[in-house]
Amino acid sequence: MLTTVLLLQLDGKIPNLALMRLAYHWRERGAEVVLRKAGNVRTIQPQLGDREFDRVYASLIFEQTKPNAEAVLQAYPAAIIGGTGWNKTATLASVGINPNGPVDYSDYPRWMSSVGFTQRGCRLRCSFCVVPQKEGAVSEVNTVSTLWRGDPWPKDLLLLDNDFFGQPHWRERIDEIKRGGFRVSFNQGINARMINDETAEAIASVNYRDDSMKVKRIYTAWDNKKDESRLFQGLEALVRHGVKPDHIMVYMLCGYWKGETQEDREYRRLKLRDFGCRPYPMPYVRTKEIVGFQRWIIGAYDKSFSWEEWVQAKYRPENLNPHLNQKQLLSDAKTSRPVLN
Repeated sequence: MLTTVLLLQLDGKIPNLALMRLAYHWRERGAEVVLRKAGNVRTIQPQLGDREFDRVYASLIFEQTKPNAEAVLQAYPAAIIGGTGWNKTATLASVGINPNGPVDYSDYPRWMSSVGFTQRGCRLRCSFCVVPQKEGAVSEVNTVSTLWRGDPWPKDLLLLDNDFFGQPHWRERIDEIKRGGFRVSFNQGINARMINDETAEAIASVNYRDDSMKVKRIYTAWDNKKDESRLFQGLEALVRHGVKPDHIMVYMLCGYWKGETQEDREYRRLKLRDFGCRPYPMPYVRTKEIVGFQRWIIGAYDKSFSWEEWVQAKYRPENLNPHLNQKQLLSDAKTSRPVLN
């Protein structure tokens, strides 16, 4: 009898690797597989015409998606749920799937890039980061040639590596990218605190891109004010070797450190704006003030309006000036957003 499998992607806009491996595994065994992007309770519920699914898997990246995962269990009590947003230690191997096995892109027909990891794990042990707990120490898992989908797919590579330059053979991976003529997005960021002239030159030597492959973009982070000196040494090395400051997007961890104030966040914002790169606040806790701070910056409203004006406008652009053209506000707010996985 034909096995039916339902895969639910509960968050994230890029293809979910775990679900793609599950899709490959079950289709190879003759199963009928259905993948749904289920961002709300309505899309989680059984749909008209559904057969009874023999197996249901769901995956989520962010903890704020947990209510949807709980809705999955209400609709499908036997569902298997995984992902960082649900269980930081669960693996595909625990359900009999090769964690580095083949993937099936067929459920993402509009996705053109090749996505995956050349390495897993990280050299650091940052207290706010789940990577050490989830992946452990650095290990190499793929070459560029094994990640690329091959002709006729474009030579666009979206890397999910958390510590690309932590792997022993990063030079070989950079050489593969250059010789193969790949455009590459270091989607999870480069650790600017550990960038030196050699790694900065390597980054500048490749065709680095954002997740959509449309614009030049390098992602990094400023998580702790104490890292200022090391961070800017890395940023200066990048610029010295040809990376334009405007190409650099810097995630700003907000709301994690005890005693953090708006003045602390404003200090980092100003330093990054003065350098010429793009700050991107990442709320660890989603208070009204911190989410408002995020909106102020990623919309670039901080370039035209003070924080005091933004607070007075209740963190909403439409409240800034009743005579300001709304279309112009929206146009000014356009910026490349990072994808977290």
